[in-house]
Amino acid sequence: MKRRVTLSALLMIPVISTVQQATAQSSARLTKKELRELMMTAKTKADHQRIADHYKAEADRLIEEAKEHEEMAEVYRKNPPYLAAKHPWAIGEKHCRGIAERLRQAAEKARSLATMHEAAAVKAA
Repeated sequence: MKRRVTLSALLMIPVISTVQQATAQSSARLTKKELRELMMTAKTKADHQRIADHYKAEADRLIEEAKEHEEMAEVYRKNPPYLAAKHPWAIGEKHCRGIAERLRQAAEKARSLATMHEAAAVKAA
């Protein structure tokens, strides 16, 4: 019984770590409404830095999601579904790799927006 409890505790460590990371990211990310309002009223260094932090957190989230799709693509590469041969962009490896690429492009845009707002924060100081 003690061994089972210890194993369960060890298996929970990655889950707890993931929850802590998600909580840290969600505190930096703004809701759509908060972002829109802040974008219209941003004048101070803190305002622009908060927007930059939002975009950095969003870029991190998008990169993580892209990694998940790359992992799925690898699974599909090793075990292609029956319909993947007929519809490669709708299901399977190509589909997942395409999504991962678009997510990486979105993350790049988010990072450039973060850089832009960091520069605005320096000017506002």
